[in-house]
Amino acid sequence: MKLSYAYLDDFLVRMAHHSTAIEGNTLTQYETKSILLDGIIPKVMNEREFYEVKNYKKYMAFLKDNYHNEITISLIKDTHSYLLQDIRDDAGAFKTIHNIILGADFIPTEPYLVQSELKNWCNTLEYRLKISNTVEEKIEVIMDQHFRFERIHPFSDGNGRTGRALIVHSCLQQGIAPIIINKSDRQLYMNLLSDLDIKGLTSMGIQLSKEENTRMKIINNAESAL
Repeated sequence: MKLSYAYLDDFLVRMAHHSTAIEGNTLTQYETKSILLDGIIPKVMNEREFYEVKNYKKYMAFLKDNYHNEITISLIKDTHSYLLQDIRDDAGAFKTIHNIILGADFIPTEPYLVQSELKNWCNTLEYRLKISNTVEEKIEVIMDQHFRFERIHPFSDGNGRTGRALIVHSCLQQGIAPIIINKSDRQLYMNLLSDLDIKGLTSMGIQLSKEENTRMKIINNAESAL
C-alpha cells in the first residue's frame, strides 16, 4: 500500500478532526488543518481542544514508524500517551480507579484486570487476523475487537480516540485502507456500539475503507502527476 506524503497529510487532518469531534471537540477541519499542517493557531481556542488535535502530529510520526508491527500492550499505552499528551497527567497509564460510562448498560473492566484482559485482547486480535482470508473478514475482526476494547475501557479518559487509532493501526498493518469514522456518523457509531451490532459496525467499516481507498488513489495519482 502506497502512503504518499500528500495522502498522509490529508489523512492526518481528517483523522484528528473526526476522531476528536466525535468526543465533542468544536474545532473545524480547516482549523485542524491550520494547526497540524500550517503551524498556525487560527483563533483563540480552548487549550484542551488545541492539544487534542495537535497531538495527532506526533502520533502520526509514531504510527508511520510502527504500523507494520502487531498491537501489543506497550503499543496501546504509547498510542494513548501520544494522544493525551499535555491533556492528562496519566497519559499512557492504565486506570487505577473503576470508571463508569454514563448511560451505558455495562460496567467496564475493573482496573486490576485491565492488564490481563488487554493481553488476551492483543493475542486474540493477532490470531483472528492471521486466520482471516479476505479484506471483509479482516475488517469484521478489527471492528469486533474495537467493540471489545471499548468494553475494557482501560484508561481514565481517551478510550474512544485510542480505540479508533488502533482501528487505523490494524488496517494499515493488514494492508487495508484505513477506517476513519466520520463525525457525521457519530450517533450511528455510538448506537452500533451500544447495541452490540458487530454486523452493523463491520458494514460501516467496509464502506469507509472502500471510500478511503478511492480517496487514497486519487491523491496518490495527483501527486505522481506533478
